[in-house]
Amino acid sequence: MSNTEVVRSNISAWNTHDPEAAAAHFADDGVRHWQVVMSPLIGGPTRFEGHDEIAGGIRAFMDAVPDLVVDTPILVETDDGAILEWVVRATHTGAWGGWVAQGEDVELPGVSIYRVAGGKIVEERMHFDVDMMARNWAPPPG
Repeated sequence: MSNTEVVRSNISAWNTHDPEAAAAHFADDGVRHWQVVMSPLIGGPTRFEGHDEIAGGIRAFMDAVPDLVVDTPILVETDDGAILEWVVRATHTGAWGGWVAQGEDVELPGVSIYRVAGGKIVEERMHFDVDMMARNWAPPPG
């Protein structure tokens, strides 16, 4: 399976709203990093390692935007992975850390840089635009 096929299959799991299947595309010690959002804003970690943590992070986000669709306008294969431009479109109906649900439409653009080895994602570094989310941040607890 090519690097881009691994990434496409991962995104397919996102679009079928299956966090366990999305996490299964990662190596056992795979890592998923959020490079933009700081943990006090989201009320949780920005780095997930291993299938259980990765699935839990994906599940929490999917719970906040359960009708999400991930569009992927650009996917480029690299020697050791892939670069993906993506846009999440959804309705924000559930809380996610400090991101307060207000039933608003979401259009969240971002880029993920993947390292892939042996048909598994070893690392995803995700960069996304938080301006849309920042409108609905609640103050951190305490």
